[in-house]
Amino acid sequence: MKESTISPGLLTVQRVVAIGVLFGIWQLIIASGTMPSMLPGVTQIFAGIGETIVSPLFWEALGKTLLAALTGWVLASVIGVILGLTIGSVRFLDRSSNILIDFGRSFPVLALMPVVIMLLGSNSIMEIVVVGLSCLWPVLVQTIYGARRQESAVADTVAVFRIPVMLRFRRVLLPSAMPFIATGVRISASIAILVAVGVEVISQAPGIGRQITLMQQAQRWDMAFAYLFFAGLVGWGIAALLQLGENRLLKWKRQNDD
Repeated sequence: MKESTISPGLLTVQRVVAIGVLFGIWQLIIASGTMPSMLPGVTQIFAGIGETIVSPLFWEALGKTLLAALTGWVLASVIGVILGLTIGSVRFLDRSSNILIDFGRSFPVLALMPVVIMLLGSNSIMEIVVVGLSCLWPVLVQTIYGARRQESAVADTVAVFRIPVMLRFRRVLLPSAMPFIATGVRISASIAILVAVGVEVISQAPGIGRQITLMQQAQRWDMAFAYLFFAGLVGWGIAALLQLGENRLLKWKRQNDD
């Protein structure tokens, strides 16, 4: 029996109301004087957003951040899927690499920044490398889980009929792993934007992160929050687009789950 669903219109209204309540609480806290004076109010932030969106400097910084984030994300996704399918489908590799993968996914990649900067310098290549290392683990781990997830009946059928390796890969392994791969790719996309901005704040590489630091140094806190707003908006937009694509490409999966 299917659960009752909320209409898209009602869901949109609920989300708008939630955002309005959040803004109202923010403005009340500012008006109460309990927060530092540097924290801008809602109206100041919206004014900063309007000023930012018409600035050529903002679009240039956004382009550099997106280029580094998306490049690192695509490279990590390709490498993560290839390695994940290989490790997850070969039992020996799966068992022997468990400790290494658990250690790698737990290691703070930003801690490697001084080493990467020393090797590559504070530039876009360094940023791509750090973003790629951060995005690799969600894709790799999810792909390994997906490659492991094969029903025993399907595995027995493949063994009995001696299905060729490439046909097994296309018809059995890849379809069963695709929902997990899609989740890992979507999660890593949001991570890519966050890490790219964080790297720019720390290393002062060109991009939105560097502009946030410059606005803070200039005491333009409204503009700093505006840049933060757009960084979050871009991350949310990419994740939403990927979710939409996942729902369409993996429609068969949602139907089976109903």
